[in-house]
Amino acid sequence: MTVAMAKLEAVPGRADEVEAALAEVAERTAREPGAVAYSVVRHDQVRFLVYEEYADQAACDAHFSAPYVQELLERLAELLVAAPVVDFGARVAGFRAPAA
Repeated sequence: MTVAMAKLEAVPGRADEVEAALAEVAERTAREPGAVAYSVVRHDQVRFLVYEEYADQAACDAHFSAPYVQELLERLAELLVAAPVVDFGARVAGFRAPAA
C-alpha cells in the first residue's frame, strides 16, 4: 500500500477555498482505479493534512499525474503560504473499519 501525506497551510482568509478544492479532488479520486483512501483533516483556521492510500505506486503516480490534480496544485500556489509538504511511504500497520 502506497501512502501520500501532505501538510498545507492556507493564506489567512482563503482556507475555505482550500477546503473546497481538496473536497472536490477527494470526490474525483474516489473514482480512480487503485485509490483506497483519501482523507482531508482541517487542524485549525488555516492548516490541513491530506492522507491518501493507493493500492500500489503505479496508482499513486497515476493520481498525481491526473489533470485535475495538476490543476489543484497550480491553484494551491495562490491559496497557500508555501508549497505543500508531501511525504510518501508504505502503510505497514493499521486498520479501516467498514462503513456503518
